[in-house]
Parts: sequence; C-alpha cells; structure tokens
Amino acid sequence: MSSRLLLLTLTLLTGGLTSCSDKKKLEIRAKGSDTMIQLSTAWAEAYRKVNPNIQVNAMGGGSGTGIAALQDGTADICNSSRPIKDEEKAKIKAATGKDIVEHAVCLDALAVYTHKANPVTQISIEELQEIWAEGGTITQWDAVGGTGGQISLIGRQSSSGTYDYFREHICGKTPEKKQREFRQGISELVGSNEVVESVSKTPSAMGYSGMGYKNDNVNWLKVSAKKGGEAVAPGEDAARNGSYPIARKLFIYTVGEPTGDIKAYIDWIKGPEGQAIVNKEGFVSLK
Repeated sequence: MSSRLLLLTLTLLTGGLTSCSDKKKLEIRAKGSDTMIQLSTAWAEAYRKVNPNIQVNAMGGGSGTGIAALQDGTADICNSSRPIKDEEKAKIKAATGKDIVEHAVCLDALAVYTHKANPVTQISIEELQEIWAEGGTITQWDAVGGTGGQISLIGRQSSSGTYDYFREHICGKTPEKKQREFRQGISELVGSNEVVESVSKTPSAMGYSGMGYKNDNVNWLKVSAKKGGEAVAPGEDAARNGSYPIARKLFIYTVGEPTGDIKAYIDWIKGPEGQAIVNKEGFVSLK
C-alpha cells in the first residue's frame, strides 16, 4: 500500500472514530426563578452523571422572565417561585397553540431576614404589612421590639416571583379589594443571595428570601399569623404542615405535556434523587 493511500485510510478511520465519540449533547434550557437558581444548577450538575448526553443549562432572571421565555420559545422549562397568571397562560396559548402544564417540584418557606446583631426574634404578618406596604405605619425598629432607628428594607426586583408572592401575601388588599403595592424606598436586588448578603452587611436591614439562603451572618424571624399569636420559624415540617404562614410551592412549567428527554428530566427531579437535592439545597421536598 502506498504511503498516500495509507494516510488516506488512517484519516478516514480516525474521522469515523471521532464522530462516534463526540456525539453532540442534547440541550435542555431551564430559565426563570432566581430563588430556584441554586437548586436548578444543582439538579443540572447531578443530572449530567445520570445522563451524560443531556446538557441542562440553568439560567435565572426571575419567574416572569422564564415564563416569557416559554412564550417566545427560548426556554424548554421555566422554574417559577409563584403560580403562573391567567394572562400569562393565555399569551402562551396564543403564541404556541398549547396549554401550559404545571409541575410542583418542592416547597419553600420564605424567610424574613435581619442582621445577626438585631435583637428582634419574631414578628407578625400584621406588623410585616405595616412595614412593607404602601401607607404602612411602621418605619422604626422600636415599634417591633428593636432598639430604634429606621428599618432599611431590602427586597427583590419586580420580575421576581418572590416579589409577587411576598407582595400578595404580606401587603394585602386595599378597602376596594385591590392589591396594595410595596412602599417607596425599598432597595430592590436581582437575586435571592444578593438580598441576604446585603442584609448581612446592613445592621438596620430587613429583607425577604427563600430559607435556603440562610447563612451564619444573618438571623431570620419567627412569624405569626396574628400579633400575639404563636410565632413559627421557617423549616421543613412547618412548610409542609402549613404552620409557617409564608410557605409556598415552587414549580416547573412546560408548554404542553413534556415528552422524551424533558419528561425524563422532570420525572427525575420529582423522584428520590432529585428530591434529595431539594433537601440538600435548603428547600423542602414534596414528601
């Protein structure tokens, strides 16, 4: 065999081996809740070991951003820390011709964080409303058992599902049954971790974020449904049995019933391995 023919034969063989070994990975695009980004990333990393041919790309941006990405086809699944709104369902139906499908994947207790040096240990929903809602009467820490000084409020940006959930459950309704908005002057940050980090550096601060973001540099408050009632700390059992008053479900949304690799991934998330990661990341598993 001539040297030229031998070289051509080796090139063809090598090319064939390369194409077999470099099989292109399939991508699942997961976008949405910043509350869920650490959890979504942990799921994605663990799933690579389960199915190496699937590349899950986890992105944040807020629940509303993820829902919009389903509508325009730039995401396969949306992570959401709030239930989808009727108008969002309608827009997705009009754009895709398919109904949105909801998958509850875990629970979360939305914690109220304070600086580690703050002596306040508990608060009521009624007091939180007066602190956070427009027209609220509480602006100073001494009104809730603190040592004085103005309360510095730190929350999430308006595209966040956590923003919507906290506003709806804490700010309440006007006498005309309209949603009360947040008061002016709240520092709105992009991510859940950013809120907790900012609270840890601000002695006068109060902020809200998922309980999975707790660290040694902040406290969280026990919360009661009514002033003078039993105050409960965020936790797994309290989230499941409803005794903690700011607990919620977290969701994945898909356009239509998932099939193939996307269905397999969501089934894995809801199964034992995925739910073990839920608990490890500081959230609450379904069971």
